[in-house]
Amino acid sequence: MYVLIRPVDRKEFEGRTFPHVYDVIVYQEAGHYYAKDAYGNVICVDSSTGCLQEGINHGKHIYIKGEFGIPTPINITNSKTIYIDGYVDSIQVTDQYQIYIDIIGIGNSYYVDKFHIGNLYLDNNANRITFRNLKIRNATIKFAGFILFDSCDFRHVELSGYDWNRPPYWITFLRSWIQNTDPNGNGIDINTALHILFINSAITHNQGTAVNISNGRFIKFVNTSIEDNGAGMSIDTADVVMEEVHTYANRDYTIRMGPNSILVLKDHTEIANTTSGNDIIVDSTSAELIIDRTSWVGNIVGREKLRYFKSDFPNYLTKRSDVDIIKAGSTSVTVTHWMACAPRKVLVTPLQQPPGQLWVSNITATSFDINVSTAPTTDLPVAWYAEC
Repeated sequence: MYVLIRPVDRKEFEGRTFPHVYDVIVYQEAGHYYAKDAYGNVICVDSSTGCLQEGINHGKHIYIKGEFGIPTPINITNSKTIYIDGYVDSIQVTDQYQIYIDIIGIGNSYYVDKFHIGNLYLDNNANRITFRNLKIRNATIKFAGFILFDSCDFRHVELSGYDWNRPPYWITFLRSWIQNTDPNGNGIDINTALHILFINSAITHNQGTAVNISNGRFIKFVNTSIEDNGAGMSIDTADVVMEEVHTYANRDYTIRMGPNSILVLKDHTEIANTTSGNDIIVDSTSAELIIDRTSWVGNIVGREKLRYFKSDFPNYLTKRSDVDIIKAGSTSVTVTHWMACAPRKVLVTPLQQPPGQLWVSNITATSFDINVSTAPTTDLPVAWYAEC
């Protein structure tokens, strides 16, 4: 028998010390399930589903110990703090506008393939919910917002709104790990979602696609690793920003850019070292790619399809300036611009008085000509700026 005693600040339970005051405990003993209040009064006995639900309904700070393989999901409502030292097969927060809920894992779960929660389901505008230190097998988030997953491990995450009026929104994964070892299993599927943020997280060893995004806005990865997956990230009708993201050893591709995809790489992001050599694959003429000068990008397949491409990365420059010389007695100089595409704009400025008019011709993917109407009697230096 387990009894919680209040108002003592520290409780002894199974020889372990906990720094919290729980007003309900739900546990297993001798083949039975119990829910008791802080004074040892029995709230429920036996039915695992009933005792767990009754205990959660009864208290504000609930401690769950043991394995609860339950046939129906446990429903959690407003203003609860739940500590799980065991395994609960299914938890949902689906009553409208349920807020101020904290669910916390205690230590490492040694139940049912080492998960604290088997299936987590959030919907119907449940928000302001925090999950900490939990191992969650499958998380499904439909219409819910302002959710924080802090130091949680997942097998699979699905973010899928019903429509743009009811998407998941403002979901943050902090110090989290997503790893789906099921055959062809994806790590994260995002379909119709807003403001999804991954910070200091790892998305690795997924046998399918690590991150599959369709219809997403404001998706951001910061200081995150995407490594050793069947494929890295697929983007369709979505905008994605990567800051300080490291990718390595993804097999089919690291990033696939489909229709209406926008990708911004910045602050030392590295997209390279894909096993197939296809670091970025451009699959659509409506895709847009922006790369800053600090980021590293390996092979881009289908770059010529991009609707918009801007890069300060040396291997894929889209703007450049320099000075070239029209030699004395000559009326032109051919400039090799070393840019990733044929410039749409070339500006020229003579650095001394020219003998005639200047203009640019023969703009190609590799070069352009700077011309002068009258050959100079001495070398004529000309500064130029080109931009795709």
